[in-house]
Amino acid sequence: MGKLIHKLLNTNIRTKLIAMFIVVIVPVFAAGVYLIMNTIGVLQESTVKEAYKDVESLKIRLTDTLYTTSAAAEVIYNDEDINYLLNSDMRHDEYLEYYAAHPMIKNYRNAYSQISDITFYVDMGEESDGFLYNLSFQRITPQIRSSNWFNEAMSTAAPIWRVLKNPADSKCYLSYIRQIKDNAGEPLGIMVVYVNQDWIETLMDDEVFNVIFAVQNGMVFYSNMPEYDLGNVFTTPDFELNGKEIDPVELTGKSALTDKGYTVATNFNYNYTGNFFQIYLVKPYAIVTGTTKEISFGYIFYITSCFLLSFLIAILFTTYFVRRIQFLRDQMHRVTVGDFDLNEQISGEDEINELYNDLQVMVKSMQELMNEAYEAKIQTETFRLNQVEAEFKTLASQINPHFLYNTLETIRMKAYVNNDKETADLVKKLGKFMRRCLEVKNSMVTLESELEFTKSYLELQAARFGDRVSYSIDNEIDGNYPILPLIIQPIVENAFVHGIESSKNNGRIDISIKYSGDNVIIEVEDNGQGIPDDKMSELRWKLEENDTSSGKSIGLTNVNKRIKMFHGENYGLSFKSQIGKGTKVRITLPREVKN
Repeated sequence: MGKLIHKLLNTNIRTKLIAMFIVVIVPVFAAGVYLIMNTIGVLQESTVKEAYKDVESLKIRLTDTLYTTSAAAEVIYNDEDINYLLNSDMRHDEYLEYYAAHPMIKNYRNAYSQISDITFYVDMGEESDGFLYNLSFQRITPQIRSSNWFNEAMSTAAPIWRVLKNPADSKCYLSYIRQIKDNAGEPLGIMVVYVNQDWIETLMDDEVFNVIFAVQNGMVFYSNMPEYDLGNVFTTPDFELNGKEIDPVELTGKSALTDKGYTVATNFNYNYTGNFFQIYLVKPYAIVTGTTKEISFGYIFYITSCFLLSFLIAILFTTYFVRRIQFLRDQMHRVTVGDFDLNEQISGEDEINELYNDLQVMVKSMQELMNEAYEAKIQTETFRLNQVEAEFKTLASQINPHFLYNTLETIRMKAYVNNDKETADLVKKLGKFMRRCLEVKNSMVTLESELEFTKSYLELQAARFGDRVSYSIDNEIDGNYPILPLIIQPIVENAFVHGIESSKNNGRIDISIKYSGDNVIIEVEDNGQGIPDDKMSELRWKLEENDTSSGKSIGLTNVNKRIKMFHGENYGLSFKSQIGKGTKVRITLPREVKN
C-alpha cells in the first residue's frame, strides 16, 4: 500500500487528478444506489400510511357535510308554512295564492348551498282535489309507492340516506329521506332533500388521489373515476358490506381498484342512525413511481454533476497552472527582445508569482540605468532645439503687425482725402476686423465683444453684396457673458460661403441669443440653399469625430471641438437644414461658465 501511494505521489499531475476522481466518485455512486433503494421502500410504506390518514380525514369531512345537511333538512321538516300547506283543505285558486305568497322551497334552496333541491311526495286523497301538485309537491305514484326507498322511509320515523334520481333534471343525488305526518300523526308522505353535488366535490379540493363515496349497500354518490358512475352499486369481494362498521383497511388484489393504486376502504355508521357510508380511497401508483423517478433523476443529476465538477476542476487546475507558466515565459521573452513594459500582473501567491515579481524588480533596475543614459542625450537635443526656436522667434518678431495696420490706415486716409468715404469706412472696418483676428487668444472674451466682431464681418459682407444681403442680431442675455473667441463668426462665415453666395435669391442671416433653462442657446439661421442629406451626414460625422482631414468644414469642427473641450460633451453644435429653405446652426453653452 505504501509503495502504491509513493508511486502515485511521484506521477504527473494528470494521473493524480484521475486517481482522485476515481476515489471520490465510486463511493458516491455506491451510496446513491443504497439510498435510492431504501427511499423507494420508505415511500411505499409512507403512501399506505398516508392513505389511512386520508380516509379518516375524508370520513370527518363527509360526516360534517351530512350533519350540516341534516340540520338544514330538519329546519325544512319543521317549517310551519309547509306543514300548514300540507294539512290544509283549500281550493285550487287558494293554493295558487298560497304558493305565490310563500315561496318556501325556493327560499330554502337559496338559503342552503349544500341543498340542490327539495321534493315532497304526498297523496292528499279524494277530499283534496283542489291541492295543486308541482315539481316540489308531487303525487305518490304506484311506481314510487312500490320502490324500496319509499317503503323503508314509511316504515321508520328516522331519516334515511339513499341515492335518488331527481325528476327535475334526471340526475342522481345523495338524498336525505324522511317520513312526514299530518296533524293527527298519521303518515302523509315523504320529504326528499337532494344534496348539492358541488358541495360534495369540495371535499376533494386539492387532493390528488381517487375516491368513491357510497351509501348503504354500495350505491355510489360521488366518484372522480369515470368508470364508476353515480347511482350504480360498487362492491368488491375483499370488502363485504354486512351492516357492521369496518375500520380503514387496505384492500387486496381481489379489488378492481387495486389495479389503479394502493386502496384503503372503510364502512362507518353515520351518528349510529343505521345509515352506513363507504369510502374507497385509491393512491395512484404513479404518485410513488413519479416520486421515485424524481429521486432517480435527482441522483443521476447529482452523480453527473459530481463527475463533471471533478473533471472540470482537473481541467481548470492544469489549464491554470500551464497558463501561468506560459505567461512567465512570454514575459521573460519580451525582456530578451528589449520590451521592458511589464505592467501586467499575475494572480496568486505561489512561487510563480514570487518569481515574476523578482523579474519585474530586475527589469525596473535595467530601465533606470537606461533612462539615465537617455536623459543625458535628451538634454543635449533639448538645448539644440531651444537655440533653433529662439532664432525662429527672433525672425518672426521682425514682422511687426503694426506695419499692416499703419498701411491700411494710410489707404483709408487717402480714400478719405479723395472723398471716397465708403472705401475709407470699409478699410477702417477691415483693419478693425484683422486687428481682432491677430490679437485673438484662447482666453475668454465677453459676448458683447464677440458680437461686435461678428457685426464687423457682417458689415464687410453687406458692403460686398449690397442689397442682396441683410442681417439681424437679437440678444436677450447679459453682454458680459464670458464666451470663447471666434465662436459665432465662423458659423456666420460658413452661412455666407455655403448658403448665400451660390443662391440666386436675396440672402438673410439672423442671429439670436437667449436663455433656455440651464443653457445659453445661440442660433445662426440663413435662407440659403440648404445642405443635402449626404453632406449633412458627412458634416455630423466630422463633428463627432473631430475630423479635419478633408480641409472642409474645419472652422465648424474647430468651434465644436473647442466648446466640448472647454465646457464638456453636453455642449457644442447641432444642425437643421432643408433644401431650398436654408440652414439653422445651434450653439449650446452652459448658463453658468466656470472660469
